[in-house]
Amino acid sequence: MIEYLRSDNAELQISFTAASGVTSVVFSAYDLDTASFVQSGNTSSAASQVFTGTLTTDSAQYDRNLKIDWVSSTASGASSTILYYSMKRPYATVSRIKELVDIDTTTVSNSTLTKYEKKARLFIDAYTGIRFAKEYDSVVAFGDNSDTLLMPVPVLKIDQIYEDDILVYDLSTIGASVNKFDYTIEVGPSKTIIKIKNDALLNISGINEFPDTNLIRGASTFVKDRAYRIVGAFGFEYVPNEVELATALLVDDYICNDWNIRNKGIESIKTDSYDLQYGKMFASGTGNLLVDSLLAPWVGQPRFMVI
Repeated sequence: MIEYLRSDNAELQISFTAASGVTSVVFSAYDLDTASFVQSGNTSSAASQVFTGTLTTDSAQYDRNLKIDWVSSTASGASSTILYYSMKRPYATVSRIKELVDIDTTTVSNSTLTKYEKKARLFIDAYTGIRFAKEYDSVVAFGDNSDTLLMPVPVLKIDQIYEDDILVYDLSTIGASVNKFDYTIEVGPSKTIIKIKNDALLNISGINEFPDTNLIRGASTFVKDRAYRIVGAFGFEYVPNEVELATALLVDDYICNDWNIRNKGIESIKTDSYDLQYGKMFASGTGNLLVDSLLAPWVGQPRFMVI
């Protein structure tokens, strides 16, 4: 799967190399995680049969896995080529890495920084157990006869809700809205829950609050043990500053030849026999004590911790 790095609030251009004789190419993109159509469009051509399709700002604002169907036209007909792509937001862009740490730009290329950023990003994900991504995805949670649904990941936006694979909520399609809960569906302020809100009870003394759960029952309840599949946006609107700096520091480590022994919790060095002694916490960290400190608030936290 080909990885493309995306930027917030920006289009993303994806290239396709067509066979000789192809005169034009159109594309259709589909989200693999939600099995939904994303967008289609024409392409622009360049030298060596390279055609470029542009994903709009709306399509490219999430980390997502895509299937793109490239349809090539020739004088004799058309053919289809399906390729798969992974869209990711970097934890630190090349320009930010250069701002945050001292990089010798005469010896280190942008492509090298990009390669090391991916390495640092994947390592941070594994170390903290959290992906600091903004994803368009499909997430399942189980009801418990309450008007609240606890989510395993932070929720940014709800487009659809399926109850045991039956569509019960969809306000994403203009003119074809569905809401079988009878009341408004809302994401809680903590982003960790989805809540059914009784609008008729919210204007008492001008106070806008969630009603007591005992006041809502029946069709407006998340039924116990039923699977609710939520389709929408999840994760983090932006990468936390600490994570961005930790990424840049790890990239700086990877560039240095001595990164395995520099700033790695060494407690003592004996010169005659050259005996290195590391601190007890060395093996459980990132190998960089400053990075460990920056990531400490996130380590061991629930996956739905959100900013």
